[in-house]
Formats: sequence, C-alpha cells, structure tokens
Amino acid sequence: MKPFHKIAVLDISQGIAGPMCGAILARQGAKVIKVEPLGGDWMRGTGASREQMSANVISGNINKRSIAIDASKTEGRQALLRLAKQADVLVENFRTGVMARLGLDYPSLKALNPGLIYCSVSGFGAQGPYAAKAATDSVLQAFTGMLLANGIKTSVDGVSGLIPKRIGLYVPDNISAIYAAQAVSAALFERAETKLGQHIEISLAEASSAFQAGPMIDSFLFPDASERGAVLAPAGDFQTADGWIIVASLTDEMFKRLAQAVDREAWLRDPRFSENSERKRNFNEINAALALVLKERGNAEWLERLEAADVLVSTVNDYHAFRDTEQTRAMGYFGEVEQAPYGRLTVPHLPASDRELRPAPRLGEHSREILSESGFSLAEIEALILQGVVEQRADRPALPKEGMPAEAEYKHQGRT
Repeated sequence: MKPFHKIAVLDISQGIAGPMCGAILARQGAKVIKVEPLGGDWMRGTGASREQMSANVISGNINKRSIAIDASKTEGRQALLRLAKQADVLVENFRTGVMARLGLDYPSLKALNPGLIYCSVSGFGAQGPYAAKAATDSVLQAFTGMLLANGIKTSVDGVSGLIPKRIGLYVPDNISAIYAAQAVSAALFERAETKLGQHIEISLAEASSAFQAGPMIDSFLFPDASERGAVLAPAGDFQTADGWIIVASLTDEMFKRLAQAVDREAWLRDPRFSENSERKRNFNEINAALALVLKERGNAEWLERLEAADVLVSTVNDYHAFRDTEQTRAMGYFGEVEQAPYGRLTVPHLPASDRELRPAPRLGEHSREILSESGFSLAEIEALILQGVVEQRADRPALPKEGMPAEAEYKHQGRT
C-alpha cells in the first residue's frame, strides 16, 4: 500500500520525532528528501554506530534520500526555498524562531506554496514559558508524569511512595512521530477538497499527554492512589524455573481457567480470590501465590498449559527471540534491507504499509540528483558544491551530461 506515492516531502528535521514522522510517510510511498546540514543530522553522532549510521539514523531515514545543505549561507537558503516550493509536505523540528530567521517559516513558504502542509514538531509547543526550552526524551517523560506512571512502588517507615523510572525507549519522540504523521495525513485529505495547505504544530509534551489519557483521567477521577487499585489481578511478570513469563487474568471465568491450569482450584473457594473485586483488593496476595506456583516449571510447559486454557500469557522475549518466533515469521513483521555499511539488515515493517524497504541514506548521498530533479542546472549544482553550500558524497557517480536522464546514467554505471 503506497497511498502517498504522489506526495513529495521535505524533511528538514533532526533527532527522532521529526525524522520518524518523515519515515512513516516514506514507508507509505511518499518521496521524502532528508535535508541535513553539512555536518549531518546531530543524531548521526549519537549511539553505537559505524560511519555515522546508528540504529536510530537507520530507522528514522529508511526509504528517504539525503541532501546536505548549508542553510546558514544565502545560496543554501535559496536552494531550500526552491525545494520547498515543489513540496507537498515540510517537516521541521527546530526551536521557535529558527525557521523564521532562515526565511523558511510557514508564512514565508505559504506565500510561495499555498498548498504546503507544514508540520512543526517541538518539545513543549510554540507558546508559553517553555516554548524555547530544550527537550529530550527523559525531560518529557519527567514533565508529563510518565516517570511516575512507570514508577516503582516503595514503602519507607510505613509511608508508601513511588521511585521514578524512565521507560527505556524513546516513547515521547516515537508517539509524537505517529501523531504527526497522522495529522499530516488528515491535512492532505483536507487539502484534496480545499486545495490549501496548513500549519500543523505537534509538541512532544502534548503527544505524551494524549498517549497517557487513560491513566491521567483515572488519576483525576481518583486522586487518592489507594482508591484506584489494581486493574487486573493476578497480573504481572513472573519467574519460572528457566525464565520469565507474563500472566494476566481479566475476568472471573479466566481466573477459573488459570487456577485449574496451575492445579490450584482451592483458590476458587478462597474468599480473597473468588471474585474479581476481591482479587484486585488482595492483589499482592494472589500475585505472590501465583509466583510460587510458576517457579515450579519452565516457560515451555507453562506456555502450553496456559495457552490451552485460553489465559493471557506470553514468554518475556528479548528482540532476537521475538524476531525468531513462529508467529513473527508467519505474519512477516520483519523485512531485510542492504544497509551500508553493515550489509544485510533485519528491519521491522510499518503496519498496514508497503513492504518495500530501501536503505537509509548516507549524509549527502543524493544531493546532485535531488537538485537536478528539482530543476537546478548542472552548472548551478557544481557551483553550489564548489562554494561549500552543498555536499555530495564522493562515492556517488557524477550527474550525466546535460540532456541524458540521470536514472539511465546510474543504471549504466550499475547504480539503480
């Protein structure tokens, strides 16, 4: 499925949230140009990587092409304006005021391209005392309550509390990317009727808030944490004789099947556990009882027993184990891409999208061909490169002579 195969996206963003938004659109068929400064997206310098290609750089830029432009120079800004004039969507995530100083803000580009969907991704939003505040994943998890929502319960001298615990994934960035891509999709749908673009503003703070709507509303309804209690009982991660599994009971009927599957039918006659409301009230007791039982056998046996009883259960997998399960292979959750400098690489597919995977680009890998396709002459392109305004990776072939299609020349040289 390539619903956006006619859509051109100019992705000027850096980091995770903005690039992931562009990557989602690219996986849905959009022609996405990744615009980077000459030194590259700052994400290229973070995390374990080879030759500036880390896991986050790859996941955030699959199916894109890259051009490196120095926007601090007048010629660079003029080149970006020409690219933006031809785009359907622009994604940026600079601090408030940066795009205006470059002459690339929404009012300026709207005058050139009234149909442009302009998506701005920020940490806290364009207004308010935090509009210019730096934002990271950890800062946003702390600011929006996520650290405490994922906190570890503790008790000191009889006083209960929570120890903040960061979720070990870039949750605010990735959910912001999903909300941003959805908003862009909705704006494109509206543009089909109105022929007009619009300015979309997505903040990591607001996206994190929306993502936590359920538990937030719960805390507003029941401010006293003790009133909220457990959602499911028993529920949690449990150690077995040779690993870990997750088990949860939704209803009285499911608990009955669980008790029978673990040979503990006496629990059904125990007034603390016989009904769902009582089990939630006695959450710690039923969880402790189940934990003792599950240590008696290994993962495989418990999985067979509990799945046969239609109980909610899963082994606790690492990424390698998840990738190699029969279910994962049957559904084709993963694909492969020839990704420099690593070679063949396993990559998760995007749900409900086309399965075509093209490697994430090196910095400036497609600068010449992008400019050529956008109407720049060979003389203009070479002048921008010689002036240090545009960077082109040396291992890409030069553009063909005037009049010869670039695509044909790349195929002639063994490049497609």
